Amino acid sequence: MRRRASRASHRPAEKIAPLQDAVDLEITTEEEVQRLKEWKRYRVMLSRVDLGSFEVIWPKKPTNE
Repeated sequence: MRRRASRASHRPAEKIAPLQDAVDLEITTEEEVQRLKEWKRYRVMLSRVDLGSFEVIWPKKPTNE
């Protein structure tokens, strides 16, 4: 279970980094801003998953991969 959590946390980082770079450089589109918010929200929700729970409820990944 912890391995799945570890793997799940890598994907958001890969998606967030270039989007955040675009924000930092002030070259984002509205779509990129929205995608960045969705991936950051997903990353936060992942961090809140209770791995000690009997039934782990994983957050839904953003659809705009």
